[in-house]
Amino acid sequence: VSTQSTGPNGTVFATGGGDKLLRLWDARTGASRSVLTGSGDKIVSIDFSSNDELVLGSSFDNVTRIWNVQQGRIRHTLTGHIGKVYSAVFSMDNTRVVSGSHDRTLKIWDLGKGYCVRTIFSFSSCNDVSLSAEGLLLVSGHFDNTLRFWDPKAGELVHDITNLHTGQITSVKFSPDGTSVLTSSRDNSLKVLDIRTYDILYTFRAEGYNSGENWNRANWSPDGAYVMSGSSNGSLFLWSINNNKVETVLKGHKTTVSCCAWHPNGFSVSSCDKEGQVVIWESVSY
Repeated sequence: VSTQSTGPNGTVFATGGGDKLLRLWDARTGASRSVLTGSGDKIVSIDFSSNDELVLGSSFDNVTRIWNVQQGRIRHTLTGHIGKVYSAVFSMDNTRVVSGSHDRTLKIWDLGKGYCVRTIFSFSSCNDVSLSAEGLLLVSGHFDNTLRFWDPKAGELVHDITNLHTGQITSVKFSPDGTSVLTSSRDNSLKVLDIRTYDILYTFRAEGYNSGENWNRANWSPDGAYVMSGSSNGSLFLWSINNNKVETVLKGHKTTVSCCAWHPNGFSVSSCDKEGQVVIWESVSY
């Protein structure tokens, strides 16, 4: 399993990986709900629309597909990248999708029109993208260790930070309040940046924490008080924003944890590893 995501209302979560399938699960019981087919290669990124009606999966076959959650049918097939699509996300109003690819481009897709309306040359292979809630700022993390900020409407670079990490950036994520961005890297660190000043607010490291995938995804807790990321040793590390320290280490995987997601209730998390195991952690204590 390469990736996972929990729907905004907390009733369903999705996983995807090397079997080319996007699987939907009951978030409360862990029971299988449905299997969505159509991808031609490994799925490495999943996102739900804000109304839970749609779910997307981006794939190594250079395509992002969007399925209707209830019907299980493909609604959109977004083709145009000429390299693996490592990441894709919905806009908050569900009218657009932004994707980032190994082909060194970002693409903005209009779902009403069903095609790409803007292509941005991003200078380096893109591992992850994140879009602000109001849709006015796009951030991307890259193979060249650089974090880039974009104006998605103009398609222009706003700012880039070249010395943020010493390894490629594997994930980027706006904070719940939209004031900062969380990054993770193959240099085995996580950082939080202020989006107005571009200052580094926090740096997180821990003994035993090692990033094991180029698409290893770190995540915020729903209240923005904690950050979380999986390690190559099978552990899940949770850090506190308050004291910049590890709050807890969850051990349940035997191999690299590639992705983790908080339930919207803030009290449970789920994680997946490269051997296909998904673990749901209930009543996570900090």
